[in-house]
Amino acid sequence: MTRKKQDPHSDIDTDEVLSKTQKKQMVHDLQELAKSLVVMPKKKIEQLNLPSTLLDAIAESNRISSHIARKRHFQYMGKILLKADHEIIKSKIAQIDNLDGHYQIRDEVINLWIEHFATNETVLFDHLYQFHDHEVLSNLRQVLRNHRKKTEHVGNRKKLFQALRQIDKQNELPNPIILI
Repeated sequence: MTRKKQDPHSDIDTDEVLSKTQKKQMVHDLQELAKSLVVMPKKKIEQLNLPSTLLDAIAESNRISSHIARKRHFQYMGKILLKADHEIIKSKIAQIDNLDGHYQIRDEVINLWIEHFATNETVLFDHLYQFHDHEVLSNLRQVLRNHRKKTEHVGNRKKLFQALRQIDKQNELPNPIILI
């Protein structure tokens, strides 16, 4: 057996050298990241500020239908991700996913507001008048009236939800159960 001699003048630290298994795992992770980018909605992709070569590769992947060709294309996209800063891309995706989770929580609070408007309208509006303009709240009252007239109409509930979402974006609504 022959041993490879380490160059004492090399800049490579022994801690940063990856094993062959670790390199393979990283390549597979980059290919999985490429696959997740392909199925991601366009709005999320625009938020990531990806390099143009990667955007072109994502657009090209939708055209490819052969299994082997797609596999090779994802390998190519993994190579592009390796050259680009894939850690930053992963962290941006995580931030966007966290925002989605935040909106899910906020959606639950808004739905609770809609449910509690039926029985505790004055208490809830008293709280809202402390933090918001009368103009915004008069619009909310109108949407709430329309919702009450036709509660089975999906469009009225959606408008009420959107009005409450706008108010929530300005100043987060507390859980209505706390106010009652």
